[in-house]
Amino acid sequence: MPMQSLIDLFLHELGDIYDAEQRIVQILPQLAGESADPQTQNVYRQHLQETQQQIQNIEQCFQVLGVQPQRQNCAAVAGLKQEHDAFMQERPTPAILTMYDLGAAAEIEHYGIASYQGLIEQCALLGQQDCAQLLQKNLQQEQTMLRNVTSLAHQLGQQSASQQASLGLQGGADTLSQTSAGGV
Repeated sequence: MPMQSLIDLFLHELGDIYDAEQRIVQILPQLAGESADPQTQNVYRQHLQETQQQIQNIEQCFQVLGVQPQRQNCAAVAGLKQEHDAFMQERPTPAILTMYDLGAAAEIEHYGIASYQGLIEQCALLGQQDCAQLLQKNLQQEQTMLRNVTSLAHQLGQQSASQQASLGLQGGADTLSQTSAGGV
């Protein structure tokens, strides 16, 4: 069926974030299991519960609209999962994997934030205040998760840099300059 109206677009985008959240529910336990940091593991577990609630909020939006929930393939989240799987082939250390996963989580949260902001705007245009309130809750949780993973990444990055400095390890740029100058 051709996309002809704002409600068609809204349902398509709602189905996209519905699929995204379903995929994230599958990814979060893996990220928690991969993390070398207990605080990061807890953040992922907490967000898993929130994501399950977000899925229920989306399902309520479909219900308010009198439409069966329908998933639209979210290529963005699927692509980030593929990137993760490819990164795993690099055999990262546990600390580096935790840092990578936090960065990937931030990317996913940015996608969710942009999606929910667009959906909330469309709700306003469609006069769907009930859906807007449900999606606003999801948006707030995404924004909080982004702050959490960004803060953790910063904290763990500083710890890692301090540990490397205390061990006398040089960064990648120094190694590259030595290699290009015939060293190493």
